[in-house]
Amino acid sequence: MALLASRARLALRASGALRSSEHLSSYSAVGPFSVFSTRQRYTIMLKAQTDPTLADFFYEKFLHAWFGDAPSYNYWFVTQLAMGAAVGIVSRHLFFNPDVYGRQQEVRKPMPDRHRQWAYSLPYYNHRMRNFVTKYKFALIDNEPDYSDFHPVGYRPNRKQIHRRPYMWVFSIPRYTCQDPLFTSVTHANMNRIYEEIGYQKKMYSEFQESED
Repeated sequence: MALLASRARLALRASGALRSSEHLSSYSAVGPFSVFSTRQRYTIMLKAQTDPTLADFFYEKFLHAWFGDAPSYNYWFVTQLAMGAAVGIVSRHLFFNPDVYGRQQEVRKPMPDRHRQWAYSLPYYNHRMRNFVTKYKFALIDNEPDYSDFHPVGYRPNRKQIHRRPYMWVFSIPRYTCQDPLFTSVTHANMNRIYEEIGYQKKMYSEFQESED
C-alpha cells in the first residue's frame, strides 16, 4: 500500500517513459536525417495511408517504437555489425571459394572451366591479409606451426615463418626464433622426419620428386 501511494510511483507514472501521449515529432532538427525529413519519406515505406492524419498517427507510433527505446541502440549496432560480417563472409565464399556453387550446372563442368574457376579462387587461398599474418603462426601455435607452409600442388608460393615475434602484443615467447631452443624441434618438418625414420609414415609424393630432382 505504501508503494502504491509513494511519490516514486507517481513520478514514474508522470515520466516520459510511460506517457505514450508525448509527441516526439513536436521538435525536429535541421538536416536530411531529421524528424521532419523522415516524416516526408515515411509514407513511401507503407502500403495504405489514406490521409495525412493517419500518417502522422502511425509516424508517431513509429518514433516511439524505434527511437523511444534507448537501451536498444546498442543492439542495433551489434545487429548491423553481425549482418555486415555475415554478408562479407558469404560473399567471399560465393565468389572465391571453388567448392561453393550458386548454380546446379557448376557441379558438372568440364576440366577447362574448372581451371577457370580455380583461377578465380586464387584470392580465396592466397590473399594479402593471409600472406601477411601466416608468417606469425609460430607465436600462437606451439606444435608444428609450419604445418601448411609447404603447398605441394602449387596454388600459392611456399610460406616461411618470420624470424621475430609480432610487435607489441605477444610477449610469451622469445623475441627471436633463434632464441627458442625448441623452435626447430616442434616444426612439422622435424616431426615428419622423426615419423619417417621410425617407419610410422612414408614420404609424400612431392618429396620423392624433389629428392629425385
